Amino acid sequence: MATFTIHLMGQNQPITLDLPCADMDALIEQAGHSRFLSGHMTEPDEEGVCRRVMVATNRIQCAIAAG
Repeated sequence: MATFTIHLMGQNQPITLDLPCADMDALIEQAGHSRFLSGHMTEPDEEGVCRRVMVATNRIQCAIAAG
């Protein structure tokens, strides 16, 4: 599991997600073979829950490894 900041087409603000990828190379591999990525938000919502997220890989403009 690694943390990435993801910029999506049609969104003004990037999202930061924990994804089941060891590093950027694993994210590239998974995004190249899957239509969607699933992970968890790193910041809790107003209810204090880190929600699960599904992102369409064709909407990803840029992914930045957070650490």
